[in-house]
Amino acid sequence: MQVALNASVQGMQRASDRLSEAATVIANPAQGAARAADPSPAPPAGNEGLTSAQASGELERALVDSIQARRAYEANAKAFERNAEAERTLLNRGA
Repeated sequence: MQVALNASVQGMQRASDRLSEAATVIANPAQGAARAADPSPAPPAGNEGLTSAQASGELERALVDSIQARRAYEANAKAFERNAEAERTLLNRGA
């Protein structure tokens, strides 16, 4: 039983770390031009004017990571609760 509880706690910690990393990317996207400066007088096109994080899809990946981290944390927390409940039941039965 103790192994299952430890695994759930470790899973929650990993999910928390993943969420923290995603939050850092979302809060502080890498600045810089998405493409090198264009010497022509033509108006910007495509990814011009976006930050490198926006153009590369880094922000989108960070948003997806944050959602997945939340779901992983919730799943591990539920597993922890179920394992703790099972352990209490066994102790109450004197097993």
